[in-house]
This record gives sequence, C-alpha cells and structure tokens, in this order.
Amino acid sequence: MVLETMGSASPAVEENVRLAREHFAAESAHDAERTLATLADDIMYRVVASGEIVRGKAAVAKYYDVWWTAFPDVIIEIKRMVAAGEWVFCENVATATHLGPWLGIPPTGTRVVQNLCAILRFRDGLMIEETVYYDQLERIRQVGSVFTLDGRPLRIPTGPIVTTQ
Repeated sequence: MVLETMGSASPAVEENVRLAREHFAAESAHDAERTLATLADDIMYRVVASGEIVRGKAAVAKYYDVWWTAFPDVIIEIKRMVAAGEWVFCENVATATHLGPWLGIPPTGTRVVQNLCAILRFRDGLMIEETVYYDQLERIRQVGSVFTLDGRPLRIPTGPIVTTQ
C-alpha cells in the first residue's frame, strides 16, 4: 500500500489515515460494531454508481447488512492512499463471492473483483462522509446475469471485454 500526504503529515492527518485503515479492516472482517465505531452519528455514505445516499449510523448498518449478505466474504485491499487535511482518498480493490441476493440478482457463487475509489472525510476523530466510486457494470459483468430489455433477454457478457482493430 502506498501512502502519500500533501506536505508533512499533521497528527490529525495521521489519525485520519489510521482511522481509514481501521475502517476498511473492520469492513473486511465484517465486524459491524467495529466498522460503526469509525463513523460519526451523522455519517453520510454515498455510492455514486447507484445514486444511493445513506445517512446516519442506523441506516449505514442496514446497508452493511445487505452488502455483507450479498458478498459475505468481501475483503478490501488498500492499494493507495492520499491524505490532506480532513480528506483521505483511497484506491481499493474489493474481492468477494456473490452468495446472496444483490440488486435483485440471485446468488451466483461467482468470485468478483471490484476496483473502487473511496473518498473519506473526517471530523473530531470520526468519519463524517464516505463517497464510493466504482463501475457497477464491471461487477454486474462478473456476476453474469440475464436481464430483460423491452421484454427480450439481454445477456451481460462476462469476463474481460476484448476489442479488435
């Protein structure tokens, strides 16, 4: 994992980085109590791919329950972090097996590798905001499902997309 700071890291920035690491470790351990302990009561969690915004610890706990049910073995690997002031930017890779319902898709048993970027904001030693960017189609392609479009089956290709010249 690479850590970069903008200038010399203040104790507050170092604490934010420590808390970011703890947050992702707790998520990877599927430890709701430990994960929620990293969050402020008024946390705002936003998933850009789905447009979902979740506010408050109770709502975020329900979000984690759905996520961990769909992908109960998810592990988050931090690839790179950049920290400045109250912000920590993380490039992560989440690896998991689709073992529960997700977005209306029944479990497939497929192993999924998801590249993502998480932007975290901290105040008074707790996370107050997390915005997650990832390519939802990347995950759907790996899960491999059939959807309908205008009443016709639409197969989302699985595996890497290869282009020819």
